Amino acid sequence: MTNGPGQIRLSPKSKSTLILLSVLLGSLGVDRFYMGQTGLGVLKLLTLGGCGIWALVDTIVNITGELRQDASGHWIVDQKTVALLRSGGNISDEYGRPVS
Repeated sequence: MTNGPGQIRLSPKSKSTLILLSVLLGSLGVDRFYMGQTGLGVLKLLTLGGCGIWALVDTIVNITGELRQDASGHWIVDQKTVALLRSGGNISDEYGRPVS
């Protein structure tokens, strides 16, 4: 999608791939490299994922659904979210209010 007021910019990167990299290679910082965050990727690599704690936290955040952004500020989402946005379906917040 394009840049504009009220428009969502989606990353070409996949959330499923991000989760897989986070689970398998998170302590080496591969998930951060995938997101385009080279500096944090190097730091995570040198500290072995903050002795595993940083890697575990990143994995939990990636799995539980908090949307992540790549280095360009584009949202990394799964394919179901992309399909929903393209279909023009009704999107609401946690209280059932429509999201514009």
